[in-house]
Amino acid sequence: MNQRKASRSNQRRRGAKRPQPSAVDCWVLPTAALPEVEPIVIPADVGAMLRSLGDPPMRNGVAAAGYFTTVVERAAGVALALALSADLVAPADAED
Repeated sequence: MNQRKASRSNQRRRGAKRPQPSAVDCWVLPTAALPEVEPIVIPADVGAMLRSLGDPPMRNGVAAAGYFTTVVERAAGVALALALSADLVAPADAED
């Protein structure tokens, strides 16, 4: 019978050391300047994109679409409140 030789893959090489990674300070800010912040324009209808996709492919998709629209409207309201608190909302006449 032929006997297989013992596998050496489980044995560690002696003397082979891995190079140590250099230390990186994660809390240092990047040196490049950040771009200027653009004002946020409030959309007229926040659920338009969601409705453009059609009803969800599920039983009673019309009701589910209403729930999804409600969630999108709530998220837009929270985003608007955050933008207002940071004074980032564009004036009403700034629409393009």
